[in-house]
Amino acid sequence: MAITGNNPVPDKHAEWLYRQTFNTLGNITDLGLVQNNRVGNVQKANNTRLDDATPSGILAGSVVAVAGDGLIGPCAGDSTDADMAVGVAINDAVGNPFESSSAVASNKVVYSHGTGSVFRTDIYESVATDGATPVVYTAGDKVYPSQNGLLTNTSGIDNTALIGSAVTEIGIILDAPSAANDYYMTVQMSL
Repeated sequence: MAITGNNPVPDKHAEWLYRQTFNTLGNITDLGLVQNNRVGNVQKANNTRLDDATPSGILAGSVVAVAGDGLIGPCAGDSTDADMAVGVAINDAVGNPFESSSAVASNKVVYSHGTGSVFRTDIYESVATDGATPVVYTAGDKVYPSQNGLLTNTSGIDNTALIGSAVTEIGIILDAPSAANDYYMTVQMSL
């Protein structure tokens, strides 16, 4: 049976099909609870996978990173600073009004990591950093954290020269998002 985060919300969640490790080491940063997932840059504002009902904070299916001694927060991958990605969030940090908000209560974010973990998510970058050019995914694409901490291929990253040095490979797409799979992306983690 697959492990699913964010139910009963039918969209905007992550589903773990095979997992290596779930981790809760490190406290969640304040930003991990309050970051606005719709305002900040044109890539974020024009992402068709998110809407105005998208909660604040780390989202299920987004990349998390080391944010200091004993701290885990949202990953800002497309930057000159090493992103220090450690995994992919299993649940939204804050959630919806009708859900228990475990990150708020425990001050922890649960994330998955480990080569061979496989998950599906419908939260990823839909446009490049210009906010207009669509990001097209295909099976076999490697995925990385975007500037917003969401999964993207090289089309969603401005400075691809940073891959491997400051931008960590998260995994490889096994099943690209399409109408046939309700626009879910299946990823096997390499992190």
